[in-house]
Amino acid sequence: MSTGGASVLAWTGATTAMIAALSLLGAGTLAHARAGTAADLAALGGADALAVAHPYPCQVAAEVAERNGARLAHCEMREWDVLVSVEVDASPLPPATTRARAGPGPAELP
Repeated sequence: MSTGGASVLAWTGATTAMIAALSLLGAGTLAHARAGTAADLAALGGADALAVAHPYPCQVAAEVAERNGARLAHCEMREWDVLVSVEVDASPLPPATTRARAGPGPAELP
């Protein structure tokens, strides 16, 4: 192989590796954004359920997370707030995990 051919082959390999790395970065960023949206909506759903005296606000949060392509990893109630943690599959990367909290503002407590 000539020097020019080896150079083209090296550049092709480097370009392919860069595209693969950017693809993984994009997949991870997208999964993290989806997890953030799902966590926010799950926390809001749980807080809304808590506000109307639903017996299982964390179950409502889990349903909302699932409808948004996520899995509820943790749910906790602290007084009138609902704290959640959700996971979104980011294959081949580890799952993207995000937390959120929702509840009434300090002036809105009963």
